[in-house]
Amino acid sequence: MNCIRGSFFFLSVFSIVSGLCAEEEVNSKEVKIRYKMPSIVMTAHVDWPKDLNHWDTMAKFVVSNGFNVVEGGVEHLDVCRKHGLMVRLGGDQATLDLAPKLKNDPAVFGYFISDRRRRDSFPAFANIAKIFEKADPNHPTIFINRANWNEFGDFTKQVNPMLLDFYHYHAMPRRHPERYYLYLLMFRDLGHKNGIPVMRCTSSSSPPTVLRHTIYSSLAYGVTGFHFWVPWIFAHAKDNEGNAVLKDGKLDMYITLPHLTEVAKEVKYMSPYLSNSRSVDIYHTDPLPISGGKSPEDHWCRVNGTNFLLGIFKEDGGKDLILITNKNTGQKQTAKMLFDSTVKEVAKMNKKNGEWLNLTVNSDQNKRFLELEMDPGDGDLLKVTREIK
Repeated sequence: MNCIRGSFFFLSVFSIVSGLCAEEEVNSKEVKIRYKMPSIVMTAHVDWPKDLNHWDTMAKFVVSNGFNVVEGGVEHLDVCRKHGLMVRLGGDQATLDLAPKLKNDPAVFGYFISDRRRRDSFPAFANIAKIFEKADPNHPTIFINRANWNEFGDFTKQVNPMLLDFYHYHAMPRRHPERYYLYLLMFRDLGHKNGIPVMRCTSSSSPPTVLRHTIYSSLAYGVTGFHFWVPWIFAHAKDNEGNAVLKDGKLDMYITLPHLTEVAKEVKYMSPYLSNSRSVDIYHTDPLPISGGKSPEDHWCRVNGTNFLLGIFKEDGGKDLILITNKNTGQKQTAKMLFDSTVKEVAKMNKKNGEWLNLTVNSDQNKRFLELEMDPGDGDLLKVTREIK
């Protein structure tokens, strides 16, 4: 019985990988960028007070906790524009009547159209995406793909979206957790081939270290946007009629998922670097996932240890970035990073304030290395100065 189950699993994975190779092979030629995220996007639902006089306070609260996009309507555009937030418009707010009027509005993130529809909806979606892009070429229409249906290749080909969005609740055993890195790779390659960014939805109810790992490993694969289910993150105290209950004359606000906002504040500091970089390489250490490989022995950067992920980026200005993730969500680990002679300086971002700290690169028998202590599921961003002759 175990052999039979293993065979079915192998065939399932083989069919997915074959589809990727046959239909979504990344073109080696330079691809025109159709749309670029304004930043690393963190999206939440906000419980706005009934009294509009408290909206400024709530907007500041959202921004101070690392989020920059809210699910809302046109009524939220003014306050969000004032505080540097964007609005993901949805429902009856995502209309063609509004799109031409909003095309130059920096407070608009995009138009949410649909969630988890199958292949027979793609022709209609293609028409919607085309009409919206003509009316507003600056903000994407948003259709969420369910990764486990394995229809996102056809979706991208038929719909030609400005943004590729998907969800995969990989922490749930019945959701094929073994495909986690495979789906990240496939969406990354689809995004590269089509010159569009990738955004994902993930479960906000995952344990803190799992959620942290999900965000950092996704960033390592070049994902530049996140939204969550459940999305209700920012709230305030209310009475039985839904009116705000004040505390010392001020809105009594609270966060339902503080471990999520903690990561969001870290990502906010990384955003100017990662959102202006391109994912160029992805490497794993043992145990390898079904879609991941180790860095070559002659690569300028490698890592020793188990359960590490390296995402290597090239900044628009030419600098190299490394996002290293501890894939072990249960314990701390020490990563020994090995560099070749082209590496002259390495700095690590302080995720609490965004400042760069120069690290000491040690030398031992013509080998250059440094060690990083990493918490469970955590990620670190490194900036590397290289001298290539």
